[in-house]
Amino acid sequence: MIRRVAVLATLTLTVATGCAEDAKEPTVAPSPSPSASPTASPIAAGPPWYDEVAPAAARTTVGPEGSTCPLPITFSVPAKWKVKAVTAGTDFRIGPAVLLCEIDAKPAGQIGFLRVWRVEGATPRTPQITLDKFIDDYGPAEERQYRRTKAGPLDSFEATWTGDDGRKRAILVSSLYGKILVTLGGSDDEEFEAMLPAYQLVKSSTNLPK
Repeated sequence: MIRRVAVLATLTLTVATGCAEDAKEPTVAPSPSPSASPTASPIAAGPPWYDEVAPAAARTTVGPEGSTCPLPITFSVPAKWKVKAVTAGTDFRIGPAVLLCEIDAKPAGQIGFLRVWRVEGATPRTPQITLDKFIDDYGPAEERQYRRTKAGPLDSFEATWTGDDGRKRAILVSSLYGKILVTLGGSDDEEFEAMLPAYQLVKSSTNLPK
């Protein structure tokens, strides 16, 4: 618990720049309530999914080889969002995920981050288990919901939940080099909603590198 709290505090303040499966998998994926069970590619306006929010205009591509944050996937972000690679390795780990890249909204006038994580080790067949391990280690979480969806053309699995500082979002994407997790979190619900167009841009523009 001490390490997790320290990791989250460090992520909020600063990030260094640059660019098993469990031995026994549970037979049933954990779900906080029946309403949290995923459905196939739903379209839902309003909270918690906000599918009606249009993507922001694209300005920068994140992920290509030779860019600030080379990644196993690529996606677009809006103007002014600052892209930083994270080189601290497993010092920035939450659950099964290690931080690779942080995209700061502050230069665009918002308070929050998009973060890109690599899921290490063999992943369970059920993506909800992977997301639950991440969310459980992230901190207090209520109102969890899940769904199957798309990130660009790629099959993905998405989660939304409420933490101590408001609504959170995460999408788990399969790449040629394993599972990649993209998360969105703000300082409160107002900032979260203000950053949703950027998240929708990331989600709609995600693809494998060419």
